[in-house]
Order: sequence, then C-alpha cells, then structure tokens
Amino acid sequence: MIRYRYNAEVRPPAPFVHVTVRCPTTGRHIERSPALLDSGSDCTVLPSSVVSALDLVQVGLLECQDFHGVIVTRLVFLAVVSIHDFPPVEVRAVLEERQGYVLLGRDVLNSYRIVLDGPQLALEIG
Repeated sequence: MIRYRYNAEVRPPAPFVHVTVRCPTTGRHIERSPALLDSGSDCTVLPSSVVSALDLVQVGLLECQDFHGVIVTRLVFLAVVSIHDFPPVEVRAVLEERQGYVLLGRDVLNSYRIVLDGPQLALEIG
C-alpha cells in the first residue's frame, strides 16, 4: 500500500497523487505530474501542457457532457499512465485545455484498490 496526503492547497482538500504519463509510441514521459482522483469521470483527462510536451497521438473524438449538461466534443489521445511503481494502464485520455492537472478517471482508478480517509485527509492505493 502506498499512502498519500490529500492536497491541502485546494479547498476542500482533495485526493491527489503523482503520476507518470508516457507516450506509447515514442516512450517520452513526464514524471510526478499531479493528478486528482475523480471517480465521477469515466475517463482520464489530460491538460494540454502534457499532451503537447509528450506529442501524444490523437486517436479520435469523444462527445462528453460538461457540468452544465452541455454536450461538447473533445480530442482523444492514447497515453500510458502509472501511479508510483504499480503496473501502467493504457488509456484513451481526453484533452481539456483549461485543466491544470491530470484528472484520473475510472479507466485508471478501477485498476487499483483505493481507500479514501477523509477525516485523516489521506488515501491509500494498493
């Protein structure tokens, strides 16, 4: 089990981890990128800074519903995401240009056993 403290820089404090994001075609990667655990999201969301730095390959488009119920079309990129030393997960991640950090959706989260301990502001991944 790996234990992380919640990120207290956001209000309310939230469960963040550091991830490595890798381009499956070139092997280029970014380590220790902050990522918010988002169990409400079907898929992982990458900020444009990560997509452009890794020169990720676009593999399609996806219609998504935003917080206001509006349907928007997003670019989809193939990426490999790993948390700590756990096995990497290949995902079809959505680009969000206004996002400042990775959002880990259930396409990644369902690969792990995750315990959120709100009162202790901590999470465990195993």
